[in-house]
Formats: sequence, structure tokens, C-alpha cells
Amino acid sequence: MKDCYRAEVLTKHRLTPSMIRVELGGEDMARFQSSGFPDEWVRLVFPSENGKVTMPDLVDGRWQMPAHLPRSPLRPYTVRRWDREATSITVDFVVHQGGLASDWAMNANPGDEIGVTAPQGKYAPPGDARWVLLVADATGLPAVARILHEKTCDRLFIAHIEVPESEDALEDVGSFCDVNWYTGFGRVTGSTRLPQIVEAIQLPAGSGYIWVAGEAKATTVIRRHLCERRGVPKDCVTAIGYWIVGKSRD
Repeated sequence: MKDCYRAEVLTKHRLTPSMIRVELGGEDMARFQSSGFPDEWVRLVFPSENGKVTMPDLVDGRWQMPAHLPRSPLRPYTVRRWDREATSITVDFVVHQGGLASDWAMNANPGDEIGVTAPQGKYAPPGDARWVLLVADATGLPAVARILHEKTCDRLFIAHIEVPESEDALEDVGSFCDVNWYTGFGRVTGSTRLPQIVEAIQLPAGSGYIWVAGEAKATTVIRRHLCERRGVPKDCVTAIGYWIVGKSRD
């Protein structure tokens, strides 16, 4: 059942120079249930202009604000960790100047209220995949980290991740697979060079599965490159647009 939950900030700390980790919990989060996908994301419901959180309604498969109440903005974010016993979720925010969610994370304090919608995800490698390739910019790093931490098979895992600075690389991620780090995210022309990174990747032999997350136009270009030029079957590529240059995404 699709649902929405009221949550509050439990803890917050700076994870890397460009990322802040926030743990969200509270009484209502005891009802939260994982989707079962390791790349699952939720829509966070931020306070409206009056400082209160207006919870959305699910109408025809889309979250909508009640017309008679102040509108709370929604933004999609990865569930980095779900703690069933503590009834909390962990969300990692890439922080920068001028972003609604980024500003909220930088100024959040324990007890601050926020809404959380029911999660969904897409990571689904075929059973016969001999290897998994994960490609993401900094916004997809939390999902990559969770996929690797929760993997239960001995397939070959390879990751290519673009972050703003070398200090943003998470040391524990590299212990779970062959990880390749690239810097410049947010500073290069167009904010990302994931398409160029993918063009230079040597794919392993045999059947595999490729999961891509990042800027929407970039992920579309990558999917086309993999399927049309590399011959990867379409059902073996999951490409997700997490954000769009110059636009907010509800």
C-alpha cells in the first residue's frame, strides 16, 4: 500500500565535504516498509512557506498536495539505509548552494519535521548475469553504496562513480568491489561527464547487468550508447534520471 509518513530528524553529520547524512525516524516511521529494492528512493516532503509540512495524497499514482493547504515541495532521495529495529531511514544529501533540499539538510536540527513517501526502486539484475556494472554521479552514490553493502551473490561487481572532489570518495565502498572514482562532478561543463566515462569503460565478457543513475539527459545518452553501440540488451540496462540540469524534480 502506498503511504506517507511523518518523520523527524534524529541525527545529522557531515559525511564528506559534499555530503551530509541525516537519520530520519519518529513514531510514525514504525509503519515504514522497504520496497525490497536496494536502490529504493522516497520523496521527501519539505516544510511549506509557513514552516509546516503538508502531507500529499496519492491521486492516480502521483503524489499531489491538497488544494486547500500550503504546498510542501517534494524531492526524490535514496534510502541509504533502512533500520527496521530503530524504525528509521538514513538519507545522504549532496549539498551545494541554492538547492532547496541541500539548504534544508545544512540547516536541519534534531526534532525538525519532514514527510516521507512510500519507497520504490528499480535495481533488478537478471538471474543469469555474470557481472554487474554500476555507474553514477554523486547523487547516485548512496544507492551504489547500498547495492554493494547488501549484495548477496558472488558476481563480479564494478563501479564507476563521479564525485565533486577526491575527499568525497567513500572508503568503505571500495572494499565491496572494483571501484573507480572520478572527480569534477558539478564543476565540469554540463555538471557531469558520465557519458564520456562510460564510453571509455571496457565491459566484461559474458552477459551482465548495468545500472546507471545521474543527470536525466546524461543517463539517456548512456543508455542509448550501451544498447545501440555496445549491443547490450535493453532489458539488461536500468538508467535512471535522478536530476535535470537547471530544473527541480518533484
